[in-house]
Amino acid sequence: MIHLRPFRAWRPPPHLAQLVGSRSFLQYSVEELRARLAGNPYSFLQIVHADHDRTDLTREQHFDAVRAKFIAFTRSGILLREERPALYVYEQSTGHFRSCGLIAAVEVEDYREGRIKVHEHTLPARERLFADYLEHTGINAEPVLLACPGATSLEGDLARITGAPALFDFSTVDRVRHRFWKVEDPEGIRHLQDRFKEVAALYIADGHHRCASSAVMAQRAHAAPGSPKAGFLAFIVPERQLHIYNFDRAVKGLNGLSPDEFLRALERVGPVAEAYPGKSPAPGCVQVFCAGRWLEVKFPPPATAAPADALAAELLNKHILEPLLGISELRTDPRVQFVPGTLGRHTLEEMVASGKADAAFHLAAVTFGELRAVADSGTCMPPKSTWIEPKLRSGLTIYSLEEA
Repeated sequence: MIHLRPFRAWRPPPHLAQLVGSRSFLQYSVEELRARLAGNPYSFLQIVHADHDRTDLTREQHFDAVRAKFIAFTRSGILLREERPALYVYEQSTGHFRSCGLIAAVEVEDYREGRIKVHEHTLPARERLFADYLEHTGINAEPVLLACPGATSLEGDLARITGAPALFDFSTVDRVRHRFWKVEDPEGIRHLQDRFKEVAALYIADGHHRCASSAVMAQRAHAAPGSPKAGFLAFIVPERQLHIYNFDRAVKGLNGLSPDEFLRALERVGPVAEAYPGKSPAPGCVQVFCAGRWLEVKFPPPATAAPADALAAELLNKHILEPLLGISELRTDPRVQFVPGTLGRHTLEEMVASGKADAAFHLAAVTFGELRAVADSGTCMPPKSTWIEPKLRSGLTIYSLEEA
C-alpha cells in the first residue's frame, strides 16, 4: 500500500499562477534564465535564483538567500498558505498529448521499504547536497514524478474531479494548457487515500535524486511518520497518461576513425541498412547519422535475460560506444551529449552538420513496460535513457517541511 497524505501547500493566488509557475531552472539556458529574471518579478525562478547576481556566496549562504526570498514572496502575497490540508489535481494538455495526475505528499517510508520503485542509480554526494538544500530552505517545490501502473480507477476519479471548474487555468508560451484543482473535502481525500491503499507500488519516472535526498533528510531529522519531514512532494500520474520519449546521443570525435572507417566498423556490429526519414528504429536497432547519412544498425541479441540488457541504450553502449568509440564512462565523458528526443532527428543532423558532433544516435523510446521490468528486477537503466512528460511547473504547489 502507498501512504498518501494531503498537505497545506504554499501556492500563488489564481491571478498570479501563470506568472509564478516556471519550468525547472535546469531547462533554461543562461540567456533565457537571465531574461526571465529581468522580465518577471513574480516567477518562482526569483526564489531559486535569489542571488543570481552574486558569485562569492557559500553553499549555505545561497540556501539562506533562497529561504529569504521565499519568505519575501509569502509576505507580499505572491504565495499564500492553504488554511487546511488538501490534495491537488494537475493537468497538462497540448495538441499532442494530455496528462492528468494527483499532487500529494508520500511517506518516505514507502521509498525506504521498496514500494517506490527505482530504475536509476543516485550519487550520494548529490543526495547530501539536495538534503542540505531542503533543510536550509524548509521547502520542497519540485515533486518527484511517479507512475501508477494500471490505474484505471484512479483515472475515473481524476475525470470526475476535472469536471468541476478549475482553480487555475492558463496557457504558456510553449502552447501547453495548465489546469489545476484542489480536493479539500475530507470524504474526497479519504477516497483517494483508500484508492492508494490498493496500490502495491509506484514507479519513479523522474526525480530519483529528489526522492533519495528526502529520505536522507528524514533520517537526519529522525522524522516521525506523518510529520512534514517524513514525506516528499509527489506528482502521481496514471501509467497511460505518462509520455515517455527517447533520449538520443551525439558524440564528438570518432576515436581516431574517419567517418568512412566508422561506418564500415558498424558492419561488424550487425546488419546495416539505410534508415528512412520519419521512421523510428526497429526493435533491437539504433539509427546512426554520420557523414550526411542515416543508417540503421541491428544489434546482436542480448547476452542475458536481464531487462536492462535488452534496452537499446545498453546495446548501444556495449556494441558501439565502448568498443568502437572508446566511451566507457557515459555519465562523465565530455565527448557525449544527451539530446531529448522531443527535439527531433533534425537536431541531431544539425549538430553533426555544424561540427558540434561527428556522429549521432537515435534510439527508440523506452516503454513503460520496459521501465517497470527494469525497476522490478532491482537493476538500473543506462544514464539518460528516458525523457518523460509531463513536468509539473515549479512554484504552483510548495510543500512546507516545517510543522504548521
